[in-house]
Amino acid sequence: MTLSVSDNLDSRMSRKERFVAGCKEQSRVVGALVMREIHTRFGRDNIGFAWIIMEPIMFCLGVIAMWSVLKSESHIETPIVPFLLSGYMPLLLYRHCVMRALRCMQANLELMYHRQVTIFAMYMARMAVEIVGTLAAFFITGFIFFMWGFVEKPYDMGPIIIGWLLYAWYSVAVAILIGALSERSEVVEKIWHPISYIMIPLSGAFYMVDWLPKSVHHLIVLFPQVSAVEYLRGGYFGPSVPVYHNLPVAIYVTAVLTVLGLYFLKDARSYVEVT
Repeated sequence: MTLSVSDNLDSRMSRKERFVAGCKEQSRVVGALVMREIHTRFGRDNIGFAWIIMEPIMFCLGVIAMWSVLKSESHIETPIVPFLLSGYMPLLLYRHCVMRALRCMQANLELMYHRQVTIFAMYMARMAVEIVGTLAAFFITGFIFFMWGFVEKPYDMGPIIIGWLLYAWYSVAVAILIGALSERSEVVEKIWHPISYIMIPLSGAFYMVDWLPKSVHHLIVLFPQVSAVEYLRGGYFGPSVPVYHNLPVAIYVTAVLTVLGLYFLKDARSYVEVT
Protein backbone atom coordinates (compact mmCIF):
# COMPACT_ATOMS: atom_id res chain seq x y z
CA MET A 1 0.00 0.00 0.00
CA THR A 2 1.40 3.39 -1.01
CA LEU A 3 0.59 6.85 0.20
CA SER A 4 -0.01 9.69 -2.22
CA VAL A 5 1.53 13.14 -1.87
CA SER A 6 -1.77 14.47 -0.53
CA ASP A 7 -1.86 11.70 2.11
CA ASN A 8 1.65 12.64 3.27
CA LEU A 9 0.65 16.31 3.38
CA ASP A 10 -2.45 15.48 5.45
CA SER A 11 -0.28 13.40 7.79
CA ARG A 12 2.19 16.24 8.26
CA MET A 13 -0.60 18.72 8.82
CA SER A 14 -2.19 16.47 11.42
CA ARG A 15 1.10 16.22 13.29
CA LYS A 16 1.46 19.98 13.14
CA GLU A 17 -2.07 20.45 14.40
CA ARG A 18 -1.47 18.02 17.24
CA PHE A 19 1.72 19.87 18.14
CA VAL A 20 -0.06 23.24 18.16
CA ALA A 21 -2.93 21.81 20.22
CA GLY A 22 -0.45 20.32 22.67
CA CYS A 23 1.35 23.66 23.05
CA LYS A 24 -1.94 25.45 23.67
CA GLU A 25 -2.94 22.87 26.27
CA GLN A 26 0.40 23.12 28.07
CA SER A 27 0.22 26.93 28.06
CA ARG A 28 -3.16 26.69 29.79
CA VAL A 29 -1.72 24.18 32.26
CA VAL A 30 1.24 26.45 33.04
CA GLY A 31 -1.14 29.38 33.52
CA ALA A 32 -3.26 27.37 35.95
CA LEU A 33 -0.15 26.22 37.82
CA VAL A 34 1.09 29.81 38.05
CA MET A 35 -2.19 30.87 39.69
CA ARG A 36 -1.98 27.90 42.04
CA GLU A 37 1.65 28.74 42.90
CA ILE A 38 0.76 32.35 43.68
CA HIS A 39 -2.17 31.34 45.86
CA THR A 40 -0.31 28.65 47.82
CA ARG A 41 2.78 30.84 48.37
CA PHE A 42 1.21 34.19 49.14
CA GLY A 43 -2.46 33.50 49.86
CA ARG A 44 -5.09 36.22 49.77
CA ASP A 45 -4.42 37.94 53.09
CA ASN A 46 -2.70 41.32 53.43
CA ILE A 47 -1.37 42.34 50.01
CA GLY A 48 -1.61 38.81 48.61
CA PHE A 49 0.19 38.22 45.32
CA ALA A 50 1.79 41.68 45.50
CA TRP A 51 4.40 39.99 47.70
CA ILE A 52 5.81 38.60 44.43
CA ILE A 53 7.07 42.11 43.76
CA MET A 54 7.52 43.39 47.31
CA GLU A 55 9.76 40.51 48.40
CA PRO A 56 12.67 41.23 45.98
CA ILE A 57 12.20 44.98 46.50
CA MET A 58 12.67 44.60 50.26
CA PHE A 59 15.80 42.48 49.77
CA CYS A 60 17.27 44.99 47.34
CA LEU A 61 16.46 48.06 49.44
CA GLY A 62 18.26 46.54 52.41
CA VAL A 63 21.40 45.91 50.35
CA ILE A 64 21.23 49.41 48.83
CA ALA A 65 20.98 50.98 52.29
CA MET A 66 24.00 49.02 53.54
CA TRP A 67 26.14 49.84 50.50
CA SER A 68 25.15 53.51 50.63
CA VAL A 69 26.65 53.71 54.12
CA LEU A 70 29.79 51.83 53.10
CA LYS A 71 30.33 53.86 49.93
CA SER A 72 31.60 56.87 51.89
CA GLU A 73 34.45 54.68 53.18
CA SER A 74 35.33 53.16 49.78
CA HIS A 75 36.77 54.22 46.43
CA ILE A 76 33.64 53.29 44.48
CA GLU A 77 32.61 56.07 42.10
CA THR A 78 29.87 54.18 40.24
CA PRO A 79 26.36 55.26 41.33
CA ILE A 80 25.33 52.76 43.98
CA VAL A 81 21.59 52.51 43.35
CA PRO A 82 21.67 51.55 39.63
CA PHE A 83 24.80 49.46 40.25
CA LEU A 84 23.02 47.31 42.84
CA LEU A 85 19.68 47.26 41.02
CA SER A 86 21.41 45.87 37.94
CA GLY A 87 23.42 43.33 39.93
CA TYR A 88 21.51 42.23 42.99
CA MET A 89 18.08 41.90 41.36
CA PRO A 90 19.34 39.37 38.76
CA LEU A 91 21.17 37.50 41.52
CA LEU A 92 17.91 37.25 43.46
CA LEU A 93 16.21 35.86 40.36
CA TYR A 94 18.91 33.23 39.95
CA ARG A 95 18.87 32.14 43.58
CA HIS A 96 15.07 32.07 43.85
CA CYS A 97 14.67 30.11 40.61
CA VAL A 98 17.03 27.38 41.78
CA MET A 99 15.57 27.29 45.27
CA ARG A 100 12.05 26.89 43.90
CA ALA A 101 13.22 24.12 41.56
CA LEU A 102 14.76 21.98 44.31
CA ARG A 103 12.56 18.93 44.91
CA CYS A 104 9.82 20.59 42.87
CA MET A 105 8.11 17.30 42.07
CA GLN A 106 8.17 16.15 45.68
CA ALA A 107 6.35 19.33 46.66
CA ASN A 108 3.68 18.78 43.99
CA LEU A 109 3.00 15.07 44.21
CA GLU A 110 -0.76 15.56 44.17
CA LEU A 111 -0.48 17.09 40.69
CA MET A 112 1.11 13.94 39.30
CA TYR A 113 -2.32 12.30 39.09
CA HIS A 114 -3.42 14.72 36.38
CA ARG A 115 -2.41 13.53 32.95
CA GLN A 116 -2.26 17.05 31.50
CA VAL A 117 0.26 18.24 34.11
CA THR A 118 3.78 17.53 32.92
CA ILE A 119 7.02 17.83 34.84
CA PHE A 120 8.15 20.59 32.51
CA ALA A 121 4.96 22.55 33.19
CA MET A 122 5.57 22.34 36.96
CA TYR A 123 9.03 23.83 36.58
CA MET A 124 7.96 26.49 34.09
CA ALA A 125 5.17 27.67 36.39
CA ARG A 126 7.56 28.21 39.27
CA MET A 127 10.15 29.87 37.05
CA ALA A 128 7.51 32.16 35.53
CA VAL A 129 6.45 33.41 38.96
CA GLU A 130 10.04 34.27 39.89
CA ILE A 131 10.87 35.90 36.55
CA VAL A 132 7.74 38.07 36.40
CA GLY A 133 8.05 39.06 40.06
CA THR A 134 11.73 40.01 39.89
CA LEU A 135 11.45 41.84 36.58
CA ALA A 136 8.46 43.81 37.84
CA ALA A 137 10.34 44.64 41.05
CA PHE A 138 13.37 45.79 39.04
CA PHE A 139 11.45 48.15 36.76
CA ILE A 140 9.11 49.45 39.47
CA THR A 141 11.98 50.16 41.86
CA GLY A 142 14.03 51.77 39.09
CA PHE A 143 11.07 53.97 38.10
CA ILE A 144 10.46 55.06 41.70
CA PHE A 145 14.12 55.94 42.22
CA PHE A 146 14.11 57.81 38.91
CA MET A 147 11.08 59.85 39.97
CA TRP A 148 12.78 60.65 43.27
CA GLY A 149 15.96 61.70 41.50
CA PHE A 150 18.19 58.95 42.88
CA VAL A 151 18.99 57.48 39.44
CA GLU A 152 19.24 58.83 35.93
CA LYS A 153 17.46 57.67 32.82
CA PRO A 154 19.02 54.52 31.30
CA TYR A 155 21.32 55.14 28.33
CA ASP A 156 19.88 52.33 26.15
CA MET A 157 17.04 49.96 27.07
CA GLY A 158 18.01 47.41 24.40
CA PRO A 159 21.07 45.94 26.19
CA ILE A 160 19.18 46.08 29.49
CA ILE A 161 16.41 43.87 28.11
CA ILE A 162 18.86 41.52 26.36
CA GLY A 163 20.95 41.22 29.54
CA TRP A 164 17.84 40.40 31.57
CA LEU A 165 16.67 37.81 29.03
CA LEU A 166 20.07 36.11 29.03
CA TYR A 167 20.23 36.12 32.82
CA ALA A 168 16.69 34.75 33.09
CA TRP A 169 17.47 32.01 30.56
CA TYR A 170 20.62 31.06 32.46
CA SER A 171 18.71 31.02 35.76
CA VAL A 172 16.02 28.74 34.33
CA ALA A 173 18.61 26.43 32.75
CA VAL A 174 20.52 25.99 36.01
CA ALA A 175 17.27 25.66 37.97
CA ILE A 176 16.00 22.84 35.74
CA LEU A 177 19.35 21.04 35.90
CA ILE A 178 19.74 21.29 39.68
CA GLY A 179 16.04 20.60 40.23
CA ALA A 180 16.14 17.45 38.07
CA LEU A 181 19.23 16.21 39.87
CA SER A 182 17.66 16.92 43.27
CA GLU A 183 14.81 14.55 42.39
CA ARG A 184 17.40 11.80 42.05
CA SER A 185 19.17 12.41 45.36
CA GLU A 186 18.57 14.51 48.47
CA VAL A 187 22.33 15.11 48.60
CA VAL A 188 22.01 17.62 45.74
CA GLU A 189 19.68 19.78 47.81
CA LYS A 190 22.00 19.62 50.82
CA ILE A 191 25.17 20.60 48.99
CA TRP A 192 23.59 23.23 46.75
CA HIS A 193 23.04 25.72 49.58
CA PRO A 194 26.76 26.15 50.42
CA ILE A 195 27.70 25.95 46.74
CA SER A 196 25.27 28.77 45.90
CA TYR A 197 26.97 31.07 48.44
CA ILE A 198 30.43 30.13 47.19
CA MET A 199 29.37 31.04 43.65
CA ILE A 200 28.16 34.55 44.55
CA PRO A 201 31.58 36.10 43.67
CA LEU A 202 31.17 34.58 40.19
CA SER A 203 27.82 36.30 39.66
CA GLY A 204 29.18 39.79 39.01
CA ALA A 205 26.53 41.28 41.28
CA PHE A 206 28.80 43.24 43.61
CA TYR A 207 31.63 44.35 41.33
CA MET A 208 32.40 45.56 37.85
CA VAL A 209 34.84 43.56 35.75
CA ASP A 210 36.78 46.77 35.21
CA TRP A 211 37.62 46.80 38.92
CA LEU A 212 39.42 43.46 38.64
CA PRO A 213 43.00 42.97 37.38
CA LYS A 214 43.14 43.02 33.58
CA SER A 215 44.73 39.57 33.59
CA VAL A 216 41.43 37.98 34.71
CA HIS A 217 39.04 39.95 32.50
CA HIS A 218 38.98 37.33 29.74
CA LEU A 219 38.40 34.56 32.29
CA ILE A 220 35.66 36.08 34.45
CA VAL A 221 33.49 36.97 31.44
CA LEU A 222 33.31 33.27 30.55
CA PHE A 223 30.70 32.97 33.29
CA PRO A 224 27.26 33.71 31.78
CA GLN A 225 26.08 35.62 34.84
CA VAL A 226 28.98 38.06 34.65
CA SER A 227 28.56 38.68 30.92
CA ALA A 228 24.79 39.18 31.29
CA VAL A 229 25.18 41.66 34.17
CA GLU A 230 27.95 43.57 32.42
CA TYR A 231 25.90 43.81 29.24
CA LEU A 232 22.91 44.99 31.28
CA ARG A 233 25.01 47.62 33.04
CA GLY A 234 26.48 48.73 29.74
CA GLY A 235 22.96 49.49 28.59
CA TYR A 236 22.23 51.51 31.70
CA PHE A 237 25.45 53.49 32.14
CA GLY A 238 26.43 53.76 28.48
CA PRO A 239 30.02 54.58 27.43
CA SER A 240 30.70 56.41 30.69
CA VAL A 241 31.42 53.09 32.43
CA PRO A 242 33.64 50.43 30.79
CA VAL A 243 32.05 46.99 30.66
CA TYR A 244 33.37 43.61 29.55
CA HIS A 245 31.35 40.66 28.33
CA ASN A 246 31.43 37.64 26.02
CA LEU A 247 27.87 37.00 24.88
CA PRO A 248 28.64 34.17 22.39
CA VAL A 249 30.25 32.07 25.12
CA ALA A 250 27.47 32.96 27.58
CA ILE A 251 24.82 31.85 25.08
CA TYR A 252 26.69 28.64 24.25
CA VAL A 253 27.18 27.68 27.92
CA THR A 254 23.55 28.47 28.73
CA ALA A 255 22.36 26.38 25.78
CA VAL A 256 24.46 23.42 26.94
CA LEU A 257 23.07 23.74 30.48
CA THR A 258 19.54 23.87 29.04
CA VAL A 259 20.05 20.64 27.08
CA LEU A 260 21.55 18.92 30.12
CA GLY A 261 18.70 20.07 32.33
CA LEU A 262 16.05 18.81 29.92
CA TYR A 263 17.91 15.52 29.52
CA PHE A 264 17.89 14.83 33.25
CA LEU A 265 14.35 16.16 33.60
CA LYS A 266 12.77 13.83 31.04
CA ASP A 267 13.04 10.74 33.28
CA ALA A 268 12.97 12.49 36.68
CA ARG A 269 9.48 11.14 37.29
CA SER A 270 10.83 7.60 37.63
CA TYR A 271 12.80 8.72 40.71
CA VAL A 272 9.75 10.07 42.51
CA GLU A 273 7.50 7.67 44.38
CA VAL A 274 3.86 8.58 43.94
CA THR A 275 1.71 6.98 46.62
